[in-house]
This record gives sequence, C-alpha cells and structure tokens, in this order.
Amino acid sequence: MSALLDAAAAIDSRLLLLLLLAVLDVWAIGMTLASNGSRREKVLWSAVILLCPIFGCIFWFNLGPKPYLLGSVRSSKRRPAG
Repeated sequence: MSALLDAAAAIDSRLLLLLLLAVLDVWAIGMTLASNGSRREKVLWSAVILLCPIFGCIFWFNLGPKPYLLGSVRSSKRRPAG
C-alpha cells in the first residue's frame, strides 16, 4: 500500500511540474508577442521556447526581447522643465 501511495505522489509531482512548465511557456510566448521586437525575433524566440521548453524560457528571460512598457515610453517623452 505504501509503494502505491509513493507512486501516486511521484506522478502528481511530475504532473504539477509539467503544468508549471506549460504555464511558463505560454507566459513567455505571450510576453514575446507583446514585445517591441521585430516579427522575425518574435517568431524565432517563440520557436526556441517551444522546442526547448526549459532552456528556452531561461534564455528568453535573460536574452529575449523585452515587453512594451507604457511607463518607459511616457518617461522618454517628457519635456525638460523650465
């Protein structure tokens, strides 16, 4: 009985990790598509994330195109005081 419970716990933890990885991949692809990058960059990063889910997310987080941030655009258009 204990072996059966251990096997069920192992399956649940693997399923949970797989679900977490899928959510991270979907989020990373969504952020890539919302970025300021060119269409080519978006397609290439999406392919990397899909083909290498674990390392693709890590590489995207460190090297990928950054999402469009409204606050950063506003601050760059400010006029100097005076």
